[in-house]
Amino acid sequence: MNKPKIKALDIVFPVLSLVFLVGILTVFQPCGPREDGSWMSCHWAGRAVAGAAGAMLLLSVLRLVVRAGAKQGLDLALIALAALALALPGHLIGLCMMHDMRCHTLTAPCTAVLSCLMAAAAAVDLLLSLRKGK
Repeated sequence: MNKPKIKALDIVFPVLSLVFLVGILTVFQPCGPREDGSWMSCHWAGRAVAGAAGAMLLLSVLRLVVRAGAKQGLDLALIALAALALALPGHLIGLCMMHDMRCHTLTAPCTAVLSCLMAAAAAVDLLLSLRKGK
């Protein structure tokens, strides 16, 4: 049985998705609870982004052990998950009404940057593998 070849780009995916997951849970997490202990909608947007980032991490690790053809499918899934993560805060799930809140100034921009980086890396890997297949 042939072992899959691990390229340098393959390591980028788990690292980037781990930074994304840990970041959304710590450094660029959305606003905290209100004074009465209830949560604003941006909290749930952050939790949904964390779920997407966790799924990206799982697929990224899976990419390390599968063959080239399966990696193409996982690249497509990573692109779709990155698009979902990008759309969650502020579009699919609302953020705070005040635009100077943490969710608007930190969570949404960091989510956008990391989502775009993940989608770009997956798109580059997909294009390189399709070009190599010709």
